[in-house]
Amino acid sequence: MQKDYSAHLDSLRITWLSEPFHLGIPIIDLQHVWLVHIILELEETIVESEKDGSDVDVHSSFRKALDYVAEHFTLEEDILEHFNYPKYKEHVQGHRQFVERLTEKYYEAKNNQMAALGILQILKKWLFQHILHDDTDYAEFFKSSGVDLKSYCNEMLKSGKYPISKEQLLIYQNIVQMDTSHIALHEQSIDTIQEIRNIWKTYNLSTGIPIIDLQHVWLLKMIVELDHSLKLGDGSSETFQKVIASAIEYTKDHFSVEDKIMRYFRYTDVVQHMNQHKRFIDFIKTRNDEFKLGHPRAGLHLVQDLRNWLLSHIALEDKKIGIAFEARVRELSEFTKKLHQAGEIVISREQKNLYKLVMQSAPDPLD
Repeated sequence: MQKDYSAHLDSLRITWLSEPFHLGIPIIDLQHVWLVHIILELEETIVESEKDGSDVDVHSSFRKALDYVAEHFTLEEDILEHFNYPKYKEHVQGHRQFVERLTEKYYEAKNNQMAALGILQILKKWLFQHILHDDTDYAEFFKSSGVDLKSYCNEMLKSGKYPISKEQLLIYQNIVQMDTSHIALHEQSIDTIQEIRNIWKTYNLSTGIPIIDLQHVWLLKMIVELDHSLKLGDGSSETFQKVIASAIEYTKDHFSVEDKIMRYFRYTDVVQHMNQHKRFIDFIKTRNDEFKLGHPRAGLHLVQDLRNWLLSHIALEDKKIGIAFEARVRELSEFTKKLHQAGEIVISREQKNLYKLVMQSAPDPLD
């Protein structure tokens, strides 16, 4: 095992040194090294599966890739925006397109092997095209501008907004072989609002329909809170039951709203969309049954299911609703307002407040 890991680090070091990946921005370089680690790990997994005929654990690889994306893109965009990088909007657009391609490649694959190869292809292309060109451009911009990048990055790390794991730090130290004592370790970011905002922004989850977006933000809150709880070792009955109860309530309220909107405005894919809602209800029930039977990983499975729903349904299918009704936003707003007045849509003050905090300058979703 140790020998294999040593070989993995050797491959990682060779790959890192084979191209000018080093930008001279430690926190960005650390995350880029982590991407190379993810790529090589996936490559090794595929090779091993082909040797012994086993199935590739593509879900784990996909999750690692998405976790990387969520952390790295948000941090990078924070830096670029703060220092008024001229190509900020184009860079962000590149990030959004990458997430879409990665997600599509995963969900459109016919089997795990195809999904793994697709993810590997996307990640490699990103490594050699985006990092070597687009990221190098902003590194040169910062260098020529003479900005105090180091101080700003250190402030961000100290704030705890961008956690770095011990494994990430150790791999970076091993590959780049430099002092990293200035990089602060944070096991867990406690800013739930910021994390929800980061996920929302990274995966471009807005549908453009305020009432639907509000309910999606509420689902994100459930995911983040349960994920935090599990990472802190609190997989308690109380925590799980609270999230399950919230998820059940969410399905009842949210799916009813979407159903009314789709049917009233004659959305073409309403039947298929509602069938997906039924599947969501089924997996919530399955996880609840698992928990009642004492399954030790029921909480983890629930988080994974909710995250998958976020990316497979909300980021793709629900956005189609927003696109379909883009020209009828005002009419749709009036319709949802009437539903609310008739008591067919119930929104708590807490949901409204969370929505406004996450969206920052967003108006009341029912105004």
